[in-house]
Amino acid sequence: MSVVRSYNHYIDGGPKKSLGQGVIARHSSAHGGHLADYAAGNQHDVDAAVAAARSAFNGEWGNSTGERRATILNRFADLLEANVEKLATIEAEEVGKPIRFARGEVMGAANLTRFAAALAWQLSGEAFTHLGPDKLGLVTREPCGVVGLITPWNFPLLTLFQKLPYALAAGCTVVLKPSEFTSGTSLEVAALATQAGVPAGVINVVTGTGDAVGSAIVAHPDVDLISFTGSTRVGKQILRAAADTVKKVALELGGKGANIVFADADIEAALDGVLLGFTFNQGQLCVAGSRLLVESSIAAAFVEQLAARAGRLRIGLPLNEDTDIASLIHQGHVESLVRHVKTAQEEGATLVAGGKRLGGEFENGFYMAPTVMTDVRPDMRLFRDEVFGPVLSVTTFDTADEAVSLANDTEYGLANGVWTKDIDKALTVSRCLRSGTVFVNTYLEGAPQMPLGGFKQSGLGRENGLEGLHEYTELKSTVIKTGSRAPVLGHTM
Repeated sequence: MSVVRSYNHYIDGGPKKSLGQGVIARHSSAHGGHLADYAAGNQHDVDAAVAAARSAFNGEWGNSTGERRATILNRFADLLEANVEKLATIEAEEVGKPIRFARGEVMGAANLTRFAAALAWQLSGEAFTHLGPDKLGLVTREPCGVVGLITPWNFPLLTLFQKLPYALAAGCTVVLKPSEFTSGTSLEVAALATQAGVPAGVINVVTGTGDAVGSAIVAHPDVDLISFTGSTRVGKQILRAAADTVKKVALELGGKGANIVFADADIEAALDGVLLGFTFNQGQLCVAGSRLLVESSIAAAFVEQLAARAGRLRIGLPLNEDTDIASLIHQGHVESLVRHVKTAQEEGATLVAGGKRLGGEFENGFYMAPTVMTDVRPDMRLFRDEVFGPVLSVTTFDTADEAVSLANDTEYGLANGVWTKDIDKALTVSRCLRSGTVFVNTYLEGAPQMPLGGFKQSGLGRENGLEGLHEYTELKSTVIKTGSRAPVLGHTM
């Protein structure tokens, strides 16, 4: 067993002991071992972090050039890559995910940082020269100020870097609350940012629970924007709380994505994509393809092959290089998944594969085999609820219109997938799907340039892309009176 990692908050450029009492211990969801201890923060810690962030914003960082911010962000990306093994190991252990996927997330964070660095060079405005001979109009973007970032436990590093580098590129300063289950990488990258040249107070991390720390950040009168990734339930609470100070809120919330597989699809590719869509990160992702909508004529054969492939996935410890599926986040979560399966069976669904918590060699952890359930109707909870685990519901359709109707029959609208060789069908169906992202003949592929966000109750605003940078800016209109009339053509001055 490795040495237990012990952390304080990270405030004003370095570790800082908590002003509260208590420690949050993180134990492995894979084997039960003690991994790390985090400070249990409180309102006083948040006040200290916000004060440091405000001072840094009012000082050099809020007034720094795009060139300087870009240079520092690129150094930051270099350090992320240089520390890939350390960060990936912490991420894999604390989340319970396969380490080879965790490495990919570190490299993805570095790519997002480089993209944000490029955007820092080109944060532009507009000039309006047609307001009359004695007026000029300027529209400029300014950093919105101190931003509160609240990130989840499933992708603590990647979700952070869909926010942090854009906020820094815009000239904002940050107070971050990571999940109390997975705070390690957030604290480590804050130290790397300082090493890269980010000034003291620009990035501050306060660890603790949502009730003690998250709520204090949201309610703080000197925090100008909240960017939150997590459940729709908590997102609604944040919206209500933020109303008291009328601060900007950006939310990336839950999802109930559908993979629509038509009979004319490349079946091999669709099988791989659907499998990835509901098992990646043990199905613990908001853009999971947790619903399979499959054309009736191929449904039986497709599900049979899919269940067989799911059964061949390698279940193991997070740090094993050949692991495909590792552990779920905690005991309560795996118990919730088992209840969802039982409820679906009681409502008439058929269990085809999985459905139970794994014992034997996995009894000290929280493991569940990939689960496939057929005969799922739209009125069932499994069709409608965000289960957040490796559980797939299967529903059949006969026409494209029916498939679209089923896919849109949800309060969520984050991501969907379409599988067909017919490009006209792909484009038509994609236009009709009410989701912020549509994957065609692939799933879970993206790029830093592509905005991420949801329709309906899947959120507000966008991350990544130029839109991700604009989330952290305010628009200002400036009207300038020149003081004298411009000369009229044909007349001397």
